[in-house]
Amino acid sequence: MAQINTNTYSLNAQRNLAKNSLGLSSAIERLSSGLRVNSAKDDASGLASGMQKEASARVTAVEIRQAQDAISAAQIADGALSVVGDIVTRIIELNKMGGGTAEINLLTAQASTIQTDAIAKGAALTAVAVTSAADTTTLTNVSDARATAGATMNNQEYAIQALRVSYENQQAARSRIMDADFAEETSRLSRFQVLQQAGTAMIAQANAIPQNVLSLLR
Repeated sequence: MAQINTNTYSLNAQRNLAKNSLGLSSAIERLSSGLRVNSAKDDASGLASGMQKEASARVTAVEIRQAQDAISAAQIADGALSVVGDIVTRIIELNKMGGGTAEINLLTAQASTIQTDAIAKGAALTAVAVTSAADTTTLTNVSDARATAGATMNNQEYAIQALRVSYENQQAARSRIMDADFAEETSRLSRFQVLQQAGTAMIAQANAIPQNVLSLLR
């Protein structure tokens, strides 16, 4: 049937061209952003799941930093207590020799200052009282405090290992949902580019069909 008022061929070609334009636009957006899901229209449930996994990964990252801070605090404490241990040993030595009162007084004050400064700098430290009568019991207290700091460091290191595994898995899961497959999207881009060119050519052909009807009037 030859028609002029309604060119169904052209309408069909225009519809397909518009559809292919959307596909081309989507492929370009994904390749330029690196994301498969750029908005809810791409994959609403995927977007929600990806956002949840991203949020979980960020929380895990915060937990890793907190564990690292705990290690730093324990390291500061251990460093300070190491010096305090040396001071206590020196006081014990001086007491054994039966002299050095002035030096002992300076050392006890220094032991207090070192621990106070360490706490001010964030050390996880319960100060050990060092007096002029310091003895092996005092030294044991310092050793116990250092052991606590060491246990904290070891414990937090294990916690960080576990958290890093969790973070890696969370990011991998988010990537599978959100990230674009460049090989697939490049293939789609090429396909829609060809379809776009073909669709444009077909519209031109369809628009020429009514002209053929004129030949019936000649």
